[in-house]
This record gives sequence, structure tokens and C-alpha cells, in this order.
Amino acid sequence: MKPFWENRNAATEAKVVQLLSAETTKYQYLQGARTPEDISPDAYTFDQAQLDRSGNSAIQLALFYDYRNNLQLYPKWHQYLREKQPPLRAVWGKNDPIFMVPGAEAFGRDDAKAEVHLLNTGHFALEEDGDTIATLVLDFLGRNVR
Repeated sequence: MKPFWENRNAATEAKVVQLLSAETTKYQYLQGARTPEDISPDAYTFDQAQLDRSGNSAIQLALFYDYRNNLQLYPKWHQYLREKQPPLRAVWGKNDPIFMVPGAEAFGRDDAKAEVHLLNTGHFALEEDGDTIATLVLDFLGRNVR
């Protein structure tokens, strides 16, 4: 993304658009999964059908380009966590090739109240651990939402 963020042009856009391919979508679902053969092809096939809609590449490029602004906010978010120590539960696929474990662990370094759950799965953790994640979310909300 860095070349795209630093100099958005046809050449850098072309490389980012490759991320919208069926091969990449399937990779995101299967890479890091405990049992990739059990992931329904419907999941990545339906996602890809949405990605392939007319005009969607331009929308996705705009989102990818805007994400550079999120990175600039990370220090503020981590400062907030250090200062406010809000209840926080992060549920993460420990084999996720996109959002890697150090990102999850950062929550625990900044917020003593943070609970970080690393599940043995990949990016689309709900595909393998939906029941576990639902239980963790409901438990967290039951204790922390008033």
C-alpha cells in the first residue's frame, strides 16, 4: 500500500486492484484456517461476486487510499487506551496474514483491562469459530454494557 499512498497513479492503482481478485479473496478466507477444506466456497464466492460489481473497484480503491489516514490515528488510539483503560476484548485469528498477532497484543500493552483472545484460525475467524466468538462477545457485552 505504501507506494499507492505516497503516489496514487494508474501504476500504483493497478497493483492494488489485484487485491480484489478471486484468488486474493479465496486466499483471505483459507490462509491460516485450521481446516481450510471445511470453509464453504460459498463464502468467498459470494464475497467475490460483490467485489466484481460494476464500479466497485473505484469504491475499493478509495477505501484503500483513505486507510492511510487510519494509520496516522493509531498513536492517538493507543494513547486513549493507555489513559482511559476502557473494557476491551479483542478476538483475533492468530494465523491471520492481514491483521497479525502483534496488532492484537498492542491492545494488552496499552490497556491493562484488555482481554485478547487468539483463536487458531485465520482472517475470517467467524467461518471456523463463530460460536466461540459469539459467546465471547455476548459475555463481554453482558458484563460491560449498561
